[in-house]
Amino acid sequence: MLRRFALAFGALLVVTIACEAPAPKPEDAARIYADAWQGASYTAMYDLLTPAAQKRVARDAFVTRYGNIADEMSLTGVAVTPGLATPEQDASQKPIDGRVDVPLTVQYRTTKVDPFTRTVPLILVRQPDKTWRVDWTPEAIVPGLSGDRLVRMTRQVPTRGRIIARDGSELATFGDAFEVGVVPGQIKDEAAMLQSLAPLVGLPEAEIKKRYANGQPDWFMPVRVMPPATPADVRQKLGLIEGVQLRPARVRQYPQGTLAAHVIGYVGVITVEELQKLGPKGYQDGDLVGKTGLEQTLEDVLAGTFGWRLGIVAPDGTQTAILGERVAEQGQDVQLSLDITLQRAAEAALAPEPKAAVVVEDLNTGEILAIASRPSFDPNAFAGGDVATTSRYLTDATRPLFDRATFGQYPTGSSFKMITSFAALREGVLQLGEKVPCPAVWTGYGDKYKQLNHETGDLGPIDLHTALSRSCNTFYYELGKRLNDKDQHLLPSTAKSFGLGKATDIDYVLEAEGFVPTPEQPVPGTAADRVWLPGDATNLAIGQGQLLATPLQMANYVSAVLNDGTLLKPRLVLKIQKRDGTVVKMFERAELGKANTRPQDFAAVRDGMRGVVADRDGTAYFPFLGFSVPVLGKSGTAETAVGKPDGWFIAGAPYGTPTVAVAALAEEVIERPGTFASVNSAAIARKTLAAALHVSP
Repeated sequence: MLRRFALAFGALLVVTIACEAPAPKPEDAARIYADAWQGASYTAMYDLLTPAAQKRVARDAFVTRYGNIADEMSLTGVAVTPGLATPEQDASQKPIDGRVDVPLTVQYRTTKVDPFTRTVPLILVRQPDKTWRVDWTPEAIVPGLSGDRLVRMTRQVPTRGRIIARDGSELATFGDAFEVGVVPGQIKDEAAMLQSLAPLVGLPEAEIKKRYANGQPDWFMPVRVMPPATPADVRQKLGLIEGVQLRPARVRQYPQGTLAAHVIGYVGVITVEELQKLGPKGYQDGDLVGKTGLEQTLEDVLAGTFGWRLGIVAPDGTQTAILGERVAEQGQDVQLSLDITLQRAAEAALAPEPKAAVVVEDLNTGEILAIASRPSFDPNAFAGGDVATTSRYLTDATRPLFDRATFGQYPTGSSFKMITSFAALREGVLQLGEKVPCPAVWTGYGDKYKQLNHETGDLGPIDLHTALSRSCNTFYYELGKRLNDKDQHLLPSTAKSFGLGKATDIDYVLEAEGFVPTPEQPVPGTAADRVWLPGDATNLAIGQGQLLATPLQMANYVSAVLNDGTLLKPRLVLKIQKRDGTVVKMFERAELGKANTRPQDFAAVRDGMRGVVADRDGTAYFPFLGFSVPVLGKSGTAETAVGKPDGWFIAGAPYGTPTVAVAALAEEVIERPGTFASVNSAAIARKTLAAALHVSP
């Protein structure tokens, strides 16, 4: 019987052993840990730690550190692959019982640096219940990390690209400067410090105090970046003020000062609204961004792309390891078509006028050789934080920050009359050589609606040449009526075919569209109760009424007149290039279309424009008297709501083989004996053309 019990016990032992579950493998525990990490389940990861590890690091500290590091890395995810377990060895390289190393191959994916892979040591310890748990250290996050070391993402700021003229002259660049700041804890006598600092940095004491009010005692609180041209004695005085520190800085610099300021624009400190938009690209509080002009529209090109370096740093800030990096892409240079000598001459030509603008366009290429608006401003004031000067710009009633060349919209006056001429000839309501009366008073719609010529005498029947050269309004009232009687859309559509009433499509330049009244929309905006009236047509025929155009549009319009109706796309940006000169993008000559004209009519219209300057009774004869190059052009005087007319002169030269077109505007001229709006604008055009053609003004 005893033998039978022994046999039964042996059989039971075999069955028991055969049914016992296999011992847990460390690789299985590592796989569970890896899955939790991939799912950002940091609490679940903590639950897999050994009791000893959990004594070294609290749950909240563990979870918080993983979360903080994920945030610092801008982590989007990790891919974790466990390797094979190998026994951990002691100092004599003997296996340690119950301790194994399961290497984790971890790919870290972030939004700021390229994906990088590291092998993380994961030490697992067999527990009394035969399960395996993680003997965690900070190196299980990333190799090289310790309790007192941190993961740090550092931004690499690219150098902003330059804006240069066609000859390479710098219009916008960066210069070495210095930043003035206050360290609150180093202030001994705040009143004395503020009293000394305010006049040197050009800021009110209250503004300075506001800029360091929220700083910690040992923080450097920026007050103002001083321009590169700051006198040495000012810098010396700043360095002697207790509580004030100076540090090197790079500042956007505009070496030409006010030259072409409106099209170049300026940079300023990023706003909260701008940061919401640009933050994902790496911008941070305090960064400089383009605010106006090309600095704004070419921000992506000029600013480049921020780079990032992810590393491990020691408590003293020393970098001990680089984990990943995305190299910054430096800002690219932008070369403009501006002729810097001509630009200076154009701005000098505007100087006698309080408010004016001028645009010069190359007739062969559409390149803008000069574009100027007066009054102007110095963008260095904005880049350097000169509050007093920028405040003056912002409150000046003449609006020096307003770009009249591209955003100013003005009635064109008689400079529009070439369009009326082309439409009338094309539609047969005027024949070449035909003479139309030029009375002092036109009564085509009856005496009740009479309209006046600017000359008080009756000139009798005159041809197109004389009508243009003497700018007879009543001649053009009659043409406007004839066109409108045939089809109300004829004149408005012809104006639009010359590029009026719509943007010129110039690259990277913000511009107004102007307005051409039509039967469907006689006035700007929505006016459903306003119908097209006969007077709208006659007003349009002489460039009055609701018609509005910018100087840029007018330069492009006269360019089309001189180019046999070809409407070119204006070009200010010639190319985008890297700092080493490698071309990234070229902007080639482009045509926008053809004006709605007949080829045989251009000679007659241009002959009339020549008469404006060459005929003794031409409206611009005296302003161009003695000019050495034959010019053709058209003057215009436009009524304004304030009672002070705007003066236009649009022109080209040389007559017969023109190479450049110019549009000059004198805004709200106070006319008096000897001073007339169109004469003032003709003077601007003359001086500008002289510089463009390299002749004496």
